[in-house]
Amino acid sequence: MRIFCTSGPVDKKTCYYIERPDIMEEALEHIENWRYFNIISPEESGKTTFLKTLIENLRNKYLTIYISLNGYGKIGYDEFKKKFINDFRKSLKEMGADELKIKNLKRINNIILEIAEKENKEIILMVDDFEKLKTLEVLNEFLHTIRAMFHMKKEYKLRSVIFSGAKYIPIMPDDKGSPYNIAEHMEIPYFTKEQVYDLLSQHETETGQIFDEKVKELIWHNAAGQPGLTNGLAYDLVMKKAKGEKIITEKHFEKTLYDYMYVYIDKNIANIINKAKNEKDLIMKILFEPNNVEFNIYDENIKFLYLNGLIDNCNGKCCVRVPLYYKALYARFKPKVNIDNS
Repeated sequence: MRIFCTSGPVDKKTCYYIERPDIMEEALEHIENWRYFNIISPEESGKTTFLKTLIENLRNKYLTIYISLNGYGKIGYDEFKKKFINDFRKSLKEMGADELKIKNLKRINNIILEIAEKENKEIILMVDDFEKLKTLEVLNEFLHTIRAMFHMKKEYKLRSVIFSGAKYIPIMPDDKGSPYNIAEHMEIPYFTKEQVYDLLSQHETETGQIFDEKVKELIWHNAAGQPGLTNGLAYDLVMKKAKGEKIITEKHFEKTLYDYMYVYIDKNIANIINKAKNEKDLIMKILFEPNNVEFNIYDENIKFLYLNGLIDNCNGKCCVRVPLYYKALYARFKPKVNIDNS
């Protein structure tokens, strides 16, 4: 029996899974057109799951090299090269490609070409969690290495390069040859209402346990399709609040919601609260003076909150679109009122 996945990437064999045909089509179109592109979305929005699914869709046609920069942190360029080359080798092995002797990252263009010719396939390079590499100079130098191949990508057989992360790629000041401006951009949206209901119905079909229609509506309303929260709420209901019962009721959901608000240390909520502390004045203005803050992605404070999934663009104004986030932020940042009893 599959379960609701509360930590990614999602394994289709063990977890309920939602297909994303709209964004899959967009990504495949970029690849067919030899584009380099960035996938920028908040954490827990399903980026890595999407990349893994994309790899499966491409397996028969292209050789896809997937590398995550999670764990790279603040490292120098020499250490970066060693880690990247090691991960490069691992990815080749996972894809069933012959092992190559890779010594120097500066020869990555020749490495790509050698692999493509040996495997008789064009290459797609995926770099996930790029924001986890904290040394800006190292990231920028690596991006320039990629950019150097962009205008000769067909000669190198480098079909596409995909960078995925929760932030926009930072650019060094006065960088006239920015690698960032050669790339398209796409986002991984939250689930639609139909997709949330589809996710819940998979559990109903496999187990016979039914979500009351009101509960489905409450899950959709409170999580607003945020994949991590949607799965988390459903998992808690199935495995804790209503385990062994035929119907998951509104009373079960009330208990789950209470625990999420006041008992559990949920990673999604803990993350948005910690991020909100960095922009306390702005988040309080958005919470307690609704419709007064213009949405402007070029405002660094607004961009920070947006890319970390706290706020969204609601008709040109900053808003907290996920109601469960709003409730958690409101509870922790509401002004304390002193009552004078004299």
